[in-house]
Amino acid sequence: MKWDFIQNDEQLDAFVNQIADVYHQLTLDLFDEIIKKLRARGTANLNKTPYIWQLEKLNALHLLNEANVKLIVRASGIAEAKFREIIADEGYKIYQDTKQQLLEDMGRDGTNVDNYEVQRALQALASQSFREVDNLINTSLPQASRAMYQDIVTQSVASVVTGTKSAEQAISEATMSMFKRGFTGFTDRGGKRWKADVYARNVIKSTVYRTYREMREKPAEEVGIDTFYYSVKASAREMCAPLQGQIVTKGLARTEAGERILSLLDYGYGEPGGCLGINCGHVMTPFIPGVNYKPELPDELKNLTEEQAIQNANVEAKQRALERQIRYNKEMLHVAEQLGDKGLIQKYKLNDIKLRGALDSWIKKHDFLRYDMERVKYHKSGVKADYKNVIPEAEYERMAKRYKRYKDVLGDKNVPKSLDDLIKMKYNDSERYGFLKDYFTSRKSNMISAFSSFGDYVKYKNRVEKEIVGQTTSDGIVIKSQSKHFIERLLGTNADPKTGKFRSGVEVEHVIDALKNGRVRPSNSDSTVTVYYGEYAKVTVNNITGQLIQTVPQTKRR
Repeated sequence: MKWDFIQNDEQLDAFVNQIADVYHQLTLDLFDEIIKKLRARGTANLNKTPYIWQLEKLNALHLLNEANVKLIVRASGIAEAKFREIIADEGYKIYQDTKQQLLEDMGRDGTNVDNYEVQRALQALASQSFREVDNLINTSLPQASRAMYQDIVTQSVASVVTGTKSAEQAISEATMSMFKRGFTGFTDRGGKRWKADVYARNVIKSTVYRTYREMREKPAEEVGIDTFYYSVKASAREMCAPLQGQIVTKGLARTEAGERILSLLDYGYGEPGGCLGINCGHVMTPFIPGVNYKPELPDELKNLTEEQAIQNANVEAKQRALERQIRYNKEMLHVAEQLGDKGLIQKYKLNDIKLRGALDSWIKKHDFLRYDMERVKYHKSGVKADYKNVIPEAEYERMAKRYKRYKDVLGDKNVPKSLDDLIKMKYNDSERYGFLKDYFTSRKSNMISAFSSFGDYVKYKNRVEKEIVGQTTSDGIVIKSQSKHFIERLLGTNADPKTGKFRSGVEVEHVIDALKNGRVRPSNSDSTVTVYYGEYAKVTVNNITGQLIQTVPQTKRR
C-alpha cells in the first residue's frame, strides 16, 4: 500500500512563518511608533532649540509606552492562537492520520486513533512554547523600544549641536542606524546578542519541526514499527544526501522483507550537523517493509545523485540569502518612506531593482529553484473593517476564506453572522471555535447529517461532558474525554460516507445505560479497547485513556 507523502520542508516552514511573522511584524510596528513619536509636531524645534526639543521628546516617552503595550497585547493574542492551532491542533492531526494509516496497513481497525495523553501533551507544549517566547517579547521589547527611542533623540541632538547635520539628516541617520541594530533581547551562552524576533523564530522553528517529527514517529512506536521512509529534496546536507528516498531506522542497519534499511546512527543522528539536525527539513514517514512501497518521484528528483543534492543545498542557500536581502531592503525602504527621506527612498528602490535582478538571474540559472513571492514580500501591518486593531491583513484574509468555506458547507444558520463574529469567536472563545472546526469537518465528510445543526452539536458535546465524562463504568474505568468520532456517531447521518446508508444516532441516556449496566467485552482486535453492550447502544472506550471512541445503536442485547 502506498503512503500519502505530503509534508516537506516548505510546508513546515509555512507553519513556522505563520507564528514567527507575528513577532517580526511586531518589531516593525514598534519601530513605526518610534518614528511617529519622533516626527510628531511639538512646540520646540530641533534646529533652533535642540535641548528643549530633546526634553519635549523624552517627556513624550509615556505615549510611546502606551502605544507599545497595545501592539504587544494584540500580537500576543494572535500568536497564542497560532501556537495552539499549529502545534496542538495540526500536530495532533498528524498523529491521528499517521496512526490511522498504520493500523489500516496492518489490517487493524483504523477508527480508534484518538489518544488523550498525546492531545494533552501537545496542548501543554503549545502553551509552554508560547509562554517561553512571549515572556522574552514582553520583557525585552518594551525596554528595547524605549532605549532605542532615547538613543535616537540623544544622537540627533548631538549631531545638530555639533553642526555636522541638519535636523532632518540627524533624525534620519540615527533612526536608520537603530533600525539596522534591531531590538536585541537575548544573549546566549556564547555571549552572542540575538534580535528578539530572530531568537523567537529559531525557538518556534525547532519546536514545530520536532513536534511534527515526533507525531509521525510516535504512532509507529505504539504499534511496534521502527522503520521510516526518508523524504527526498532537490537539496540536502552531506549527512542527509545518502538517506534520501531510503528506508531508515534509529536502530541497527539490517535487511527486512528484501528491503535494505539504513541506520540513522551511521549518519550523525543526534548531532547538530547530522541527519535530522539543526535546520534539516527532511521528513520521516512510517514504512512497513513488505506492505508499503516507495512513492513515485517527480522527474526532476528521479536521477538525483548525492553530489548533486549537496551542491544544490549550497545553491539554495544563496537563493535564501538573496531573498532575505530583498525583504530587508523593503523594510529599510518602508522606514525611509516613514521618515520622508527622498535620498534614502531612491537608494532603496534602486537596491530593490538590483537585488531582484540578481535573484531572477540565479533562479533561471538553476532549474530546481522556484520563486516564492511570500519569501520576499513586505507585509505591512494591514487593517480591515471593525477588526483593524486585532489582526493583520494576511490573517484577516485567511479568516475570510475560511468563513466563506464554512458558509458554503454549513449554510448561514450554522455559522456566525459575520466574519468579525467568527474572528471574535476564534480569539475570545477558543473552545467553541474548536467545536465549529470539528463540526465543519464532520459535515463536509458527511459523518454528521445536515439535519444536525451546530447548536445540536454543541448541545450534545456539552451533555456528554456534563453527564458522562467523570463517570465510572461498571468495570471501573473513569471516562475522561470524548473523541470527535464519538460525537459523530452520537448524532448519526443520513448517508454514511463509507456505506452510503442511513446511520441512526444514539441517545445520551442509552450510552450511560450501556456503560453502567451493559455487558462488558474486550475488543477482539485491540487490547486497549473495551466494548459495552447495552439494551439500546453499543459503546467503545479506550480503557487506557478513558476516552469515548464511538457508539452505535443496539437492537438486541448480547
